[in-house]
Amino acid sequence: MNNQERNRSAQSMAAAERAHSRAGAGGVGDIAIYILMRTCNVMMHERLGNLLEPHDLTPLPYMTMMALYSRAENLANPSELSDATGETRGNMTRICDDLVDKGWMKRVPNAEDRRRVDLSLTDSGMSLLNTIAPQLRQNADEFYKRTFTKTEKATLQQLLTQFSEALANEL
Repeated sequence: MNNQERNRSAQSMAAAERAHSRAGAGGVGDIAIYILMRTCNVMMHERLGNLLEPHDLTPLPYMTMMALYSRAENLANPSELSDATGETRGNMTRICDDLVDKGWMKRVPNAEDRRRVDLSLTDSGMSLLNTIAPQLRQNADEFYKRTFTKTEKATLQQLLTQFSEALANEL
């Protein structure tokens, strides 16, 4: 963690501590875990953005392309991509329009319902992902090797899986 990231994390924690103390909650307590996870998420998103920037991509369009690429038939409608990425339908339309304009995605008439339009990756879009995905995987592997031991990484993965399942049960 560089100094800027340390400062951001410390500032987030200090701000939360002040807010919870003012609200009579007696400090952040276990909310500190949420704050740390949120801060890590923001920094991971920023890190991914930095890695994608040379390819004229940002994280959301990249995740949209990967959601489409993961489908066996390489077809999805904007609503399905919205569900897959957690983005609003309006934002997904904007993202897809941009990807179509860049030539990485194309609109395809739906074979079963002529009122619907599906999206598909172009050869250029697939080629881009075939270049970027292995680079991102290698970068992530190297980052986690520098940051955690194998045991720590396995423990973190187990704890995050447990946490994710508990959250899913609450929704």
